[in-house]
Amino acid sequence: MQENTLDQIAETYQEMAEVAHYRPAAPSDGFGNVTVPTEELNLSKEAASYAESWDQEEDTQTFFIGSCNYATRPATIYAIEAARNLCGAQDDVALELLKMAVKSLETQSAAK
Repeated sequence: MQENTLDQIAETYQEMAEVAHYRPAAPSDGFGNVTVPTEELNLSKEAASYAESWDQEEDTQTFFIGSCNYATRPATIYAIEAARNLCGAQDDVALELLKMAVKSLETQSAAK
């Protein structure tokens, strides 16, 4: 079971990298900027490292989120509560909360 979990997390990481261009396990400056040229990165290695870290956080129930941006705090709260509901198998509530997060982000973006 453990290996399947790590594979699932690693595949999810690779999809985040490919679709959203989001690579949290890549070398960075701490502000979300990758500090190594893309062609020098090893996506498989990143994904495996990310999977190990995620699995450990899940096992210990200690996920680091960071400090909220004031303007997007409501969206952050909705998204975090959606995640909690997903963990509790309350998918319908999670979906509504994710929709609220997206709407909040869209409203915030439109106000800029």
